Amino acid sequence: MAEREFRYERMTWPQLREAARAEMVVLVPFGSIEQHGFHLPVDVDLRIVQEICARTARLTPHALVMAPLVFGFETHHMDWPGTIDVDWDVLVKYGVCVCASLARHGFRRILIVNGHGSNRPLLDLITRLTVIKHPEVLCAGQSWFHLGEVMRVFNEVRESDLASHACELETSAYLAIDPDAVDMSQAVADLSFRRSPHVWGDLAGRRPAPDSKAPLVMFEHFSTGSISGVRGDPTRATAEKGRLLLDAAARELAEIVAELRAREIVPPTDHHDADIADLKRRLGAV
Repeated sequence: MAEREFRYERMTWPQLREAARAEMVVLVPFGSIEQHGFHLPVDVDLRIVQEICARTARLTPHALVMAPLVFGFETHHMDWPGTIDVDWDVLVKYGVCVCASLARHGFRRILIVNGHGSNRPLLDLITRLTVIKHPEVLCAGQSWFHLGEVMRVFNEVRESDLASHACELETSAYLAIDPDAVDMSQAVADLSFRRSPHVWGDLAGRRPAPDSKAPLVMFEHFSTGSISGVRGDPTRATAEKGRLLLDAAARELAEIVAELRAREIVPPTDHHDADIADLKRRLGAV
């Protein structure tokens, strides 16, 4: 039996019209093209998030996968050859335009799935601005590595102290997708990133030391905290760990698809002329 076509760009306009009427959730992969050490291709953030979205669409009949937002915010990575940087405001406007187009065609639930750490503030802006401009739409987003099941699974099997970039987590995921594209003979551990109680980061949220506090929002030029382009220990990566991570991500995203489909879209209420007594009565009825 042929696989259901879930790739948005491979469908006809009548098919997409029916998909919107069926309240399908559109998954939008948000990636980047950036250096990932000596051993990984520059498409890591893009390839992984596309694979996870495809796996999600195979788990649920209620999801489509949009062609990806390929590039990301990379100014801090431009010391490394191969990285492609796009201005943050261009990326935000681009993302909002894509979501606005989906809204125009009747898609009311959009889920942006991010694969690049420095896209996270842009993801926040794209989802917020889409809902502000189109209150008839739910637009949400999450980074695949911050999904609760992904963090739980990885923290159960990880063997490295730091998971940040081209690390055990990302290398494992890529090994599960395309092992021939990973040169493990070139994988090196790079723990040169200077950590302190308020300066640290871990893709799976593990605090590096007992005195670690909530980390600051701060990102220095990447070359000041990495010798090789890696942060972590990719030599600990395996394809089996990667399969666990990809499966966990797809399962949780399928759950999110169902949650978004079940969530009522409530229009905003203008409170400039609101009856305060009526609002208090409504509070009492909640």
